[in-house]
Amino acid sequence: MKLKERTVDLRQIDCFLAVATELHFGKAAERLHLAQSSVSEAIRSLEHEVGGRLFIRTSRRVQVTDLGAKLRLGVEPAALVLRATLDDCRKTALGKSNRVRIGFVGGGLYELTLPFVRQLKSKFNLDVDWVELTPLEQFEAVASGKVDAGFCRLPISRDGLVQSAILFEDKRKLVVPVDHRLANETLIDPEELAHETIPTLPDDHQIGAWAAIHFPEHTPAGLPIARGPVVTTVRECLAVVETGEAVVIFPGRAERYFSNPGIRYVDIDLPPVATALVRRRADRRRVIGDLEKCSRDVAAGLIDAPIPRARAAMQSLG
Repeated sequence: MKLKERTVDLRQIDCFLAVATELHFGKAAERLHLAQSSVSEAIRSLEHEVGGRLFIRTSRRVQVTDLGAKLRLGVEPAALVLRATLDDCRKTALGKSNRVRIGFVGGGLYELTLPFVRQLKSKFNLDVDWVELTPLEQFEAVASGKVDAGFCRLPISRDGLVQSAILFEDKRKLVVPVDHRLANETLIDPEELAHETIPTLPDDHQIGAWAAIHFPEHTPAGLPIARGPVVTTVRECLAVVETGEAVVIFPGRAERYFSNPGIRYVDIDLPPVATALVRRRADRRRVIGDLEKCSRDVAAGLIDAPIPRARAAMQSLG
């Protein structure tokens, strides 16, 4: 007996992903600029095609079923890449140059930014739109398609992402107020953190592994570290340091770009932190391959770029 051929269209997938994200049919409809009845019908049709319920819907809440979670895991990355590919093709058909949206945190590539942009333009004919991200959203922005890729500080703390080769590693610095008891040390023992306060990050299970490295709750020996004010950005971190509310651990390069008379950067004996280009695992577009190759080439040849170039690079970020 011949099985009935099943078909699923992109609109059904868009509706499914919107409801899975919003967990609310009305909000999903607003997000897609559709009537709520159209979203509901698309979900019913999709459930018929896959042969089971994707959501449990009550008067109070919407929950994704196990089947829905499995479907989302498989189709979400593919849908993002499909839309990005269609956009690339439209630009090509219109004779427009390809532009890529690259996320960065803090200084991003620091002194490698300018040579990276030049190489990307001259060798791969790609233009860049820079998108500044907070440490909390750097991985989610790549996963959700807000940016095509991002220069992220490792470790990756989001499913569905992969990193390219490590571009550079930074030694760690403890940022303290200028009159702090450790301000004049040469190298700080990380066990000293047991006597300090470190800022608190908003709860987010997706950044757990990353937060444990950059905003640790315990010293290497296991002693607890007090938690301070909630922060979400680099500048918020520096503000609570300057006011004496907390100290913070930053990559060493940050000292060149985020210093002021009220704070001091002191070496701390912790493993270095790496930065890499991070992309969606399913995104195999040529433009992403070009980004990866360009970042590796530039890092290999210009890792010790001089400070004047670094400052010019930061100016290019605007």
